[in-house]
Amino acid sequence: MSSIAPRVILVTGANRGIGLAIIQALASHPQTTKDMKKGEEAIQELRSKGITSVVQPVTIDVTSDMSIRNAVNVVQEQHGQLDVLVNNAGYAVIPSASDFSDWRGLYAAVYDINVTSVALTMAHFLPLLRQSPHGGRVINVSSARGSTTLSSSGLLPSTVAIPYSVSKAALNLLTVEMSRDAANKDVEFQLVSPGHCKTALNNYRGVRDPLEGANVVVGLVTAEKAQYKNAGFSETKGASMDLVEIPW
Repeated sequence: MSSIAPRVILVTGANRGIGLAIIQALASHPQTTKDMKKGEEAIQELRSKGITSVVQPVTIDVTSDMSIRNAVNVVQEQHGQLDVLVNNAGYAVIPSASDFSDWRGLYAAVYDINVTSVALTMAHFLPLLRQSPHGGRVINVSSARGSTTLSSSGLLPSTVAIPYSVSKAALNLLTVEMSRDAANKDVEFQLVSPGHCKTALNNYRGVRDPLEGANVVVGLVTAEKAQYKNAGFSETKGASMDLVEIPW
C-alpha cells in the first residue's frame, strides 16, 4: 500500500465496526462520532493497538442538521478544508413478516439514515471539500445489496433486510446524481461495498473481518486523482487491496 499524504479525512459512524477499521487502516486522519465518549474510547482502542497517529473525535449525529453544521464548523475552524468525506454511518432493520404496523416507521428510519442523512452530510461539507488542494473526494459506503444486477440475477441470496437493500440502491443513485452537479466538478465521488463484515450491524454474523472491508476505502483514499472513474462502485476480495467493479 502506498503511503498516505497528510489529509483531513472525516469518517462518520467511526466509533466501531467498519468505520473504526477504516480509521485504523488510514491511521493518521480525524475520526467522527455522534458520541464524544465513544469517540474517546475508540481512540484508546486504537492506541492499544499501537497506533500513534493523530486521531481526533468530532461529535456528529447525521440525523441532526444542527449537529452536521456544528461538525462543519469544527472542521472549518481547525483545518479550513476537508480532503475526504467517508459516509459510513448506516442502519439496518428487519421488519416483521406478519405485523405490518411498524413497517412505515422502519422504512422511514432506514431511509433517513442511509440516504437523506448522507445527502445532507454531503451538502453541508461540499463547500469544504471544494477547498481541498488535493481535489475533494466523497466515499459513500454502500453495499452489493444495492446492486440491481446482482440481486435480480440470483447471485446473491434473498434478504430479510429489504429496507436496507432498497436504501443502498437509492444511495447509489444519489451519489451518481451528486457527481453530475456542475458545482462539484472538482470533487470525486465513489461508492464502495465493504462486504459482509462481522459488525454490530449484523450481530457479528458476517464472514469478513472489518479491516478487510476497510481495504476498499483505503484503496480509494490512496489513489491518484481520476485513477478510478467518477461515481464508480467498487469492492475488494479477500485481503487484496485491488479494487473490483460492482455492476449496477
